[in-house]
Amino acid sequence: MLSRIDIRKIIIAHYGSLSSLNSKGISFSDIFLFIIVPILISFGLTYNNISIQNQVPNLITAMSILAGFLFNLLAIIHTSLGKIKQRVKNKNEEKNLIKFRFANEIHANISYNILVALFLIIFLVIFAFDIKFNNISFSCLFTDSLNFICLFLLSQFILNLLMILNRIYILLDKEDD
Repeated sequence: MLSRIDIRKIIIAHYGSLSSLNSKGISFSDIFLFIIVPILISFGLTYNNISIQNQVPNLITAMSILAGFLFNLLAIIHTSLGKIKQRVKNKNEEKNLIKFRFANEIHANISYNILVALFLIIFLVIFAFDIKFNNISFSCLFTDSLNFICLFLLSQFILNLLMILNRIYILLDKEDD
């Protein structure tokens, strides 16, 4: 029943794409860049009482538009995957195999970033409700936690978007070869 909305494959494929061509594991630099840096940014901004609460409507709009663009990009990559797969079948060149793997990884990265955008939109909508509790300290903790989560997801989204942009540039640059 829940297999239709199981997102584990997307997450596993995305983090699997962070390994280099020669290794199977994720490098420390990738863990640092895509997990630790967003945590540090989120913690630093939240600790210094920098809140995104005033920008929630703008962020919801921007993330909705960007998620829509990513869906379109996913369709383009899917079409490109079909063409590359056909080339791999016709002539088994190393160059085409690398392009196929690279396109699959871009597919995983885009899918993951769409998930990040969806979760970010959900948390932003919750943040927009400005939920208050009777216990003031719990209310502050709740608001700070939402701020931290939204900043973390926003940081991850931006970093993944930069990675996707770089990978698509490399893939299209290799098309000329």
